Amino acid sequence: MSDKAIAACPCCAGNDTRCLGRLSDADQFAGKTTPRLLHGGQLFICTECHLKFRHPIEDLATYAELYDNGETAIWAGEIVRHDWGQIVRYLGSPPASGCSVLDFGCNTGGFLGRLSPAYQRFGIEINQAAAAIATEQQNAKVWSSIDDIPAAQRFDVIVIADVVEHVSNPRVLVEQLMGLLSDHGRLVITTGDAQNSWWNRFGANWWYCFHPEHIAFISRPWLEYLAANSNIQLVEFKKFRYRELGKIRQIIHALFMVLYGYLPSVYLGIRDAWRSLRGRPKSSSVLGNGVSKDHLLIVLSKKYES
Repeated sequence: MSDKAIAACPCCAGNDTRCLGRLSDADQFAGKTTPRLLHGGQLFICTECHLKFRHPIEDLATYAELYDNGETAIWAGEIVRHDWGQIVRYLGSPPASGCSVLDFGCNTGGFLGRLSPAYQRFGIEINQAAAAIATEQQNAKVWSSIDDIPAAQRFDVIVIADVVEHVSNPRVLVEQLMGLLSDHGRLVITTGDAQNSWWNRFGANWWYCFHPEHIAFISRPWLEYLAANSNIQLVEFKKFRYRELGKIRQIIHALFMVLYGYLPSVYLGIRDAWRSLRGRPKSSSVLGNGVSKDHLLIVLSKKYES
């Protein structure tokens, strides 16, 4: 396959893109078995804005149906997530008068539940079953989309925790949410680091882009492109480990991560055979999470701030 391919970048519309390899097909989406096989497509990188992206992808109606599936198990708020801890530590204690926080993609409200009661809690969630739980358990006002938010509503903090990789054009989402911030507000993002050294080595065989719901991937170079071409500035940029593993598990997971990186079909065959022998259901992921500091905590603000 030629490393030059015609796939326009969904962010900057540039045609100078490079193919990094074929992505695995999948029959599970966000942990749920799909009615048909989802074709993985290919992973590309744009040489202009540095976005990595999946192409082709499903249409918007298909994604809406896959996400709003009436089940809440895949949106469980009890899961311990290190990105939530990173964000809570960044926010610190709320001011005495309170602070409004909007969680974009709030699921069942797990992150909102980690906040001090002094925070005013808001959310956006397409999965109606999950949104109902967030509303009831976290006393949050939850909308199904950005378009439902009242025109005059503004927020002191907007959080996009492990969500930006689920949208085809992260720039459009970021700019929409920046428009909902108060004058001194902050947009806080956590996501995989598309510029980490392992990903650069393995290309389309990196564990994070195995998931079919992950379709666009950002990095420090992409953020610098965004800052140079918009009214947005980068306030904080930090790498962290999404999951904590013991030393032995970290070594084992690293070995399998490398196996998938170089020989994905061999890895998937071993994984599926092992789970079948143990009577376990088919897995919707591959090992690699927690092996390295391959996730980002990003804080953005409006550029006119000092």
